[in-house]
Order: sequence, then structure tokens, then C-alpha cells
Amino acid sequence: MGNRLRALIAPACLALVGACCPPAVADTPVLSPGAHAFVSQSGGALAERFDSAWRLVAERYWDLSRLPVDWDEVGERYRARLVEVDDAAGLYRLLEEMYEEIGDHHSVYVPPERVAEIREAYGDMPCVAVFGSAASSVPTATPLLSDTLTRTLVTVGAGLLSAQAPPRQTDSIGKVTFGMASAPFQGSDVAIGYIRLPDLASDGVAGAVRRAVERLQADGATALVVDLRGNPGGRLVTMMQVAGVFTRGFLWRAVMSWTLPLPYPAIGQVATELPLALLIDGDVNSAAEGLAGALQANGRATLYGATTAGNVEAVLPFCLRDGSQAWIATGVLAPLLGATWEGRGVVPDVAIEPTGDAAADDTVLAAALLDLARAADTR
Repeated sequence: MGNRLRALIAPACLALVGACCPPAVADTPVLSPGAHAFVSQSGGALAERFDSAWRLVAERYWDLSRLPVDWDEVGERYRARLVEVDDAAGLYRLLEEMYEEIGDHHSVYVPPERVAEIREAYGDMPCVAVFGSAASSVPTATPLLSDTLTRTLVTVGAGLLSAQAPPRQTDSIGKVTFGMASAPFQGSDVAIGYIRLPDLASDGVAGAVRRAVERLQADGATALVVDLRGNPGGRLVTMMQVAGVFTRGFLWRAVMSWTLPLPYPAIGQVATELPLALLIDGDVNSAAEGLAGALQANGRATLYGATTAGNVEAVLPFCLRDGSQAWIATGVLAPLLGATWEGRGVVPDVAIEPTGDAAADDTVLAAALLDLARAADTR
């Protein structure tokens, strides 16, 4: 097993496992190394398994025109190399290499022994069962939405708060850090709640945001800042739950080439109607981009900072009969109306490039606090 696959898969699992979509077939067996060692070693069987893995991308990838390669040409080139393959291990190496040509940092082929290791480390990973050359059924529920496989989760505490307006005290619920910031305006201090949301993958994140909002409101916050900077994304359902803290209704759709767009709503009871600012930057990915973009699109939040990464591919894992898996970007996230954020990112309402030492002079946060203080003064 190549080290590259190990480096690619491990960070993604943390963001994907336990995501929102139910399995189409939950009891697909993962064969042990001994069991898969070999169903059949004939050239015909190898070619059939190769074609199954290739066809999944051809039929389920969200937009083949976005690939840096011609997938038909890739298939022909790698199929010709099957004459060099005489066992399962050789086939898996060939398929891993072929999937690397997709080049989207999401889609990847996972040999059976790698699946077992991931299941042990991260728990069960429900996926779509594949029999022969086609998926038995493709779920119409939400796909998995991950950050790019080459990223790791970034956790940043309250250290990024501006020295000009630090929270009077900080607290945390899980990885979510929050506190009350003080924004001076016209001779008085305006109380504004601050919440740092480091990822949308950790257990309990949505509930932690809800409790933080409730506590900040109880402490007298007149407005709220949610800091998404550096957030690599995570679970689609967590994005929907966090959005439900602030707004309601259908906010997103998943754009796919093989089915009609699927609409997704905010989930849960709205906890606050206070004015809201979100802080974003180029390291905001995936579901975090979807959260920011949706709250901006429906007028619920004003965004400050820099354009996000433009990386909102939705990933589904497919289980093949020999125990291997194919993780494929089957769609992209988009607002309910309008173009997807894939490749372009979410553009802030107030563009601010940070200057100097962010730990000492957070210009993005300072701008958001000042605008919220001004707005509070006029209400």
C-alpha cells in the first residue's frame, strides 16, 4: 500500500465518518485479506473488476468535463496495462494509480486491506453497494461532503481575537470556543458575542454552537460573530444543523450529472435573530463554505474577510464485491438558486486582507465588530 493513499485517506475519514446519508446497503461485507486473495485470477475477472472501477467514475462523477484528463483515454491506457497484472495486489495498485489521475483530491480507490484499517480506526463507513459494474441503488439522501483529502482539520482557539476587542472571558464546549467581545463605539462598549467554529466534523459541533449562542444571548450580546477562518468543512448534516441555529428553510442544492438536484434545508429551531457576521478566508472549505454562502445568500449574515477555497465537492463511497471501495465526487454543493461555489468560492460582502500579526491585530474581526456596534447603536 502506498504511503500516498495513507496520507490522502486518513484526514478525510475524520470529516466523513458518521455523515448524514444513510447507506443504500448497510450490510455489505468487507472481505478479509485471506478471503479476497483471490476470487478469481483469470484475465477475464481482472478485466471485469477493472471495468467496474472505471465505470463508476464514468457514470457517477459529477462533471467529467472538469477533469484534467479524458477519462475514456485514461481507461484505454490503463486497461492496456492489465496484461502486466497477474494478481489482486497488482490490480489494486493499477486502480489506485488510475484514480490519482482524477486529480480532485477527493476521489480515490481504496484496496480492501486499507478499508479494514480505516474501519478499525474510524468506525463503520456505510457506502453504496456495487454488484457487477453498476451500483445496486444510488441513495437520494444527502451525499457526503468532505474537505479535500490532502487537508487536515485545523483547530484554532480564541488566540486570533484582536487585542483591540478581546472577549472579557472565554469558554468552550468541545472544540467550539466562545466569549463576549467588547466593541467601543461613541464612548460606550457594545457587547458582541464571538464564536470560533474550527470544523464541521467533530462530534457535537452543532449542539455546541447552539448552546454557545444561548449563553451569549443570556449574557447580553447585542450581535454575534462566527469565526469560520481555517475551517476545513466536514459533514453536510452538521452544516445544516448549524445553519438551523440562525435561520430556516431550504438553503442548498446538490448538483449532480446523474440525477435531479437535491434540495437541503436548515435543521432545527432557530435560536437567535441577532445580527450576524461571519469571518471567512481562503482556508475555508467544503461544508463551511456552504454554511457561509447560504447564510449570505438568504440575507441572514454579512461576510468579512477573503474569498473561500471553492472546494465543495460531495463524496460518496462505493463498495465493490471484492471488498475494495471507490470514493467518488458525485456532486457539488450550490445555493438553492444560483451557481455552485465549486471553483469560485464564497465572496465576502466586506473584503479585508489581514495585515500584521493576526494574534495582535485582527483587522477582519475588528471591522466586523465595528460594523455590528454601529448597527446596534442605530437600532
